[in-house]
Amino acid sequence: MNDERSHTEQQLIGQVRSMFYLADEPTTILTIQLDMQLITARASGQVALDLRALPRGATICATLDTAPPHDPQIVAFAIILS
Repeated sequence: MNDERSHTEQQLIGQVRSMFYLADEPTTILTIQLDMQLITARASGQVALDLRALPRGATICATLDTAPPHDPQIVAFAIILS
């Protein structure tokens, strides 16, 4: 089962370009720029709340669950210091 899940996860490193959330909802949506490509992904729960502390322009390494592919979800992240 873990082997199946690992095929749906993807790591990426990019810059946070925008963030959207409602103060009373534990969901956050980020737009992350990788080179010339923009990816929009959502996070929920504690990960979503932790992402809200990021400044725009921060560089992060995000682990995405890409199942289903049209709705990637951030399941973990780390800040990359420059």
